[in-house]
Amino acid sequence: MLKRIAVIGEASLDETLVSAAQEAGVQLKTMTPADAVPPGSTALLGPAEASTLSAALAHATAHEGLLRIIAEAVDSREGLVHGSGARLCEHATRFAQALGLSEDEQYALERGALLHDVGKILLNNDVLMKKSVLDYDDWLLLQAHTTMGANLLLESKCHTDVVDIVRYHHECWNGEGYPEGLEKDAIPTLALIMKILDVYCAMTSPRHYRSSHASHEDAIAHLKEERGERYHAELVDAFIEHKIGKPFSNR
Repeated sequence: MLKRIAVIGEASLDETLVSAAQEAGVQLKTMTPADAVPPGSTALLGPAEASTLSAALAHATAHEGLLRIIAEAVDSREGLVHGSGARLCEHATRFAQALGLSEDEQYALERGALLHDVGKILLNNDVLMKKSVLDYDDWLLLQAHTTMGANLLLESKCHTDVVDIVRYHHECWNGEGYPEGLEKDAIPTLALIMKILDVYCAMTSPRHYRSSHASHEDAIAHLKEERGERYHAELVDAFIEHKIGKPFSNR
């Protein structure tokens, strides 16, 4: 997973710093003292500090660990197996690289994988853990997790570049998704990508509300069947062509 560190002043980016950052998987974003800190930045280096990366990298690593703890907490509340969020993030990294996304897009997609269901921490357990079929009111409450999660990020003023992923990852290409019933290109691209990743990982891993989970082959068959309907056709093709999906494994 990429990390992002903000650096005040382009002059601070000497070759040694840039090289060290690349080796550590760190994205350096330059800014002026008057600029807002770029979304998702986990540390800030001033001109006098830019000769060293170690302290900032340690901070960035700790921040990534916190995101993974949040993802694990959300998964645990829903009764998902340990590592579900990390698995989704790993798939997101591979898919982003296969699609040739920019570093900014990959970074947003990876954090979106960890935070996409953060709104579920606000849901009542009676809804979140219900094993029987949800009634209409319960279903509306469950759907609201997308909007609640997006609002949490906006209120916190952090990771604002993943708000669209959190809000729209349940929208469908054919307009039958939620929360707004967007369709086709009205849906942000990263949300379209996350929908495919989320559906694949959900289908192929254990859930509290069913006795078994789908095989890799069944999940791929589902994506093919709904290609151009629920899911963006070219993105489904890329997911399959680049063999992004990996079966669930108890690690």
